[in-house]
Amino acid sequence: MSDEIRDKLKPKAIELRRQGWTYREIAGSLDISISICSLWLRDLPRSPRKKYSQQRAAAMWNGHWVPFHARRERERRETKLAACQEVGQLTERDVLIAGAVAYRCEGSKDKAHRRSEMVAFINSDPALIVLFLHFLDVAGVSLERLRLRLHIHETADREAATEYWSALAGITADRFQKPVIKRHKPKTLRKNTSVGYRGCLEVRVLDSADLYRRIEGWAHGAILGAGFAEVYLTRRSQQAERHILRQDASDN
Repeated sequence: MSDEIRDKLKPKAIELRRQGWTYREIAGSLDISISICSLWLRDLPRSPRKKYSQQRAAAMWNGHWVPFHARRERERRETKLAACQEVGQLTERDVLIAGAVAYRCEGSKDKAHRRSEMVAFINSDPALIVLFLHFLDVAGVSLERLRLRLHIHETADREAATEYWSALAGITADRFQKPVIKRHKPKTLRKNTSVGYRGCLEVRVLDSADLYRRIEGWAHGAILGAGFAEVYLTRRSQQAERHILRQDASDN
């Protein structure tokens, strides 16, 4: 450090120390090291701690938390990018597995008491929508079989959201079905009110009973392994069959 800079900063450091600032706060405010603060101020007693001013609180944040959070953010980014490289390019088999598992988590489900083998996937995450559309393409589903519908709050920009999802899906807006409008409740503390809010996109597949059954097989095969999946799916089918027989008996 030059004599000119030292002569300029040292009096400021002394004044802040007399106001009760810590070495870390002073270092953060003047952009100097804590060791320099110690060298300049070690013989100077610190005044009793006063009420934090906005300036002092900002200095304390800059001196400690800003570098910490910046370092943590770099660590997060490096870990994510490294993991991304580990995945590499997905094969069609990989896409079938990932799409089927994603559908198992977010798609509509068939129940033993309510048969509904319709493939319908709804989500607000653009990445999941892109994955699901890619999955449908790999599974051999043509665009003509798709029906898209926007689900959005009435206070949002419906046209902008439709244009966004249309561009993402590669399907013109005129092929979207009538949107589902969610009525606004003033007492509800919604967080999704920013400019970036675009609602959810629902993707339905026509004539999709066979596809739904294959998705069930792919998903459980990936999650449980072929052997356990076969046992699970067989037991589930038998339970559904018993439910049908009980229902038939009660009707008669």
